[in-house]
Amino acid sequence: MASSDKKNLFVNTIALAIIQILNYALPFITLPYLSRVLDVDKLGLVFFAQVFMDYFFRLTTFGFDFSGVRAIAINRDDKEKTNLIFNSILTAQLFFLILSFIILSLLIFFIPKFRADAIIYYFTFLSVIGNILILTWFYQGMERMKFITVLNIITRVTSLLLIFVFIKSNGDYYLVPLFNSLGALVAGIISLIFIKKVFKINFFIPKKYEIINTIKYSSQFFLTKVAIALYRQTNAFVLGLVVTTTAVAYYVSADRIFWALFALYSTFINALFPYMSKNKDIIFFKKILKYLIIIAIAFTIFLLITSKYLILIFFSEKMLPAVNILRIFALSLSFYPFVDVLGYPLLGAFGYIKETNNDYILGGIYNLIGLICLYLLNNITIYTVAILVSSTYIIMFMHRVYYIKKYRLLDK
Repeated sequence: MASSDKKNLFVNTIALAIIQILNYALPFITLPYLSRVLDVDKLGLVFFAQVFMDYFFRLTTFGFDFSGVRAIAINRDDKEKTNLIFNSILTAQLFFLILSFIILSLLIFFIPKFRADAIIYYFTFLSVIGNILILTWFYQGMERMKFITVLNIITRVTSLLLIFVFIKSNGDYYLVPLFNSLGALVAGIISLIFIKKVFKINFFIPKKYEIINTIKYSSQFFLTKVAIALYRQTNAFVLGLVVTTTAVAYYVSADRIFWALFALYSTFINALFPYMSKNKDIIFFKKILKYLIIIAIAFTIFLLITSKYLILIFFSEKMLPAVNILRIFALSLSFYPFVDVLGYPLLGAFGYIKETNNDYILGGIYNLIGLICLYLLNNITIYTVAILVSSTYIIMFMHRVYYIKKYRLLDK
């Protein structure tokens, strides 16, 4: 590994770590407050809107957070190519944003369940716009994450302060998605200005065939994102539709803690992807893998022991039904991190994109079939859904190991 590459990897890992902490830790500053100020059903409604909006996040992102990172990382020394990649992706994202808004508006207009809380869904949708404009995939591909990290700190802390200052009673629940979205929007606008001034990116609409080719190339990554949604967001979404928003509050509370711990893995995994795409350093990868195994075992034990205390600390006694859900999720920490680390940073970096995506698709299909079976058996509960998603992670891990052995990637 070249010393400059090592330095970039280290700096971007730290930057991504800070962003992940902001994404997962800052909400845990406001959640204890919100879980006490808001009723469980209103907090569940806010969670449900966030879960619902994640489908639009995935549509507008369209896998560019994988394909875009890889394309920029490979071509970042070619200014003309970088400009073309950037504008092709941004134009495609704006198209998907318009499509998403139309779909959301139709659902709100025709379905009473959504129409009754239209303001919640529209306020939450603003965060989708901010997510597009902040362009994290570009900074990650350029391995220049320091600026976007500082920007995230400022805007997210501002959103946090707004929540504490203005949300005082259960009736203020609609302000939660508004304040969360405002931070993302401001960050996105500043990010665009920075890209123009520092990276000298010229904004333009590329030719139609360039945009279509960009979408086609990223479609395989998009299928991965859809599949991930089938075992990440769909479970909570179905609970909200079939059971209650209260059930969503319990399920998402446990889910948030689980993914906050997993973020410690994904931080390095995300930083490792552009490095491995460029250098394919299998020796370095194997060293990292050994440490991740030790950390995974330690985190699993930690979460099994401390589940009740974590729910009480980060939420309140209202959320105690989430304890057993969190314990079920804890068992997944021994498997799911390796689904990701053996994926794009290894299989994907060596060109096995189809195999990498197939694993996520397998997990999504397995989880969807499981949900259908639970529904037909009239057995959809917060606990059966948690067991289903945990078994999904195990299936995916075994499938990933099969490909690693088939191509002997760790034997190199």
